[in-house]
Amino acid sequence: FITTGEENLLAILKRRWWKYMILGIIDIEANYLVVKAYQYTTLTSVQLLDCFVIPVVILLSWFFLLVRYKAVHFIGIVVCILGMGCMAGADVLVGRQQGAGENKLIGDLLVLGGATLYGISNVCEEYIVRNLSRVEFLGMIGLFGSFFSGIQLAIMEHKELLKVPWDWQIGLLYVGFSACMFGLYSFMPVVIKKTSATAVNLSLLTADLYSLFCGLFLFHYKVCG
Repeated sequence: FITTGEENLLAILKRRWWKYMILGIIDIEANYLVVKAYQYTTLTSVQLLDCFVIPVVILLSWFFLLVRYKAVHFIGIVVCILGMGCMAGADVLVGRQQGAGENKLIGDLLVLGGATLYGISNVCEEYIVRNLSRVEFLGMIGLFGSFFSGIQLAIMEHKELLKVPWDWQIGLLYVGFSACMFGLYSFMPVVIKKTSATAVNLSLLTADLYSLFCGLFLFHYKVCG
């Protein structure tokens, strides 16, 4: 409100409110689908399948940001998609042995849907931080994201929220998760502006490796061979 001219909050809302509203909803649903997937499938499956965001970002960057890649990048996309198909198939086979095949498949599909929306959000983020403003992106995503996520929480998850056995440990976990997401959303626009949405998502594959180790050693998951 203090800033004058085209950078004023009201001026930004007047010109682009509906675009940020759509982007905010896309980002919310991307997070919601991925988090929801944890109810149906395992940590390792979620973290490995969410790499589907990479081919989505590459293709959208090609068509909308006019970024050009070499043939080796598209070979990487094909390998990525084949790997995700194998991972989803392994989840279904293992799940059937454990009597939860359909649930695991639902979880995998939720991850793929969330990764697709993440890809759309990341490409839009790259365009905004390069051509408009990082502060504008964070402000508008925070504004519309808070509004619509609150509505969705009240409609779809209020019963589940009431069932939570609140104590200091659960509260600390929520605070820790919120702090991690705050850091991710704060620093990602900076890195995207200096590199690209594709480079950022490739870098985030490191998180998949850590999650795999956590799944194997903390939750004692077994990878299907």
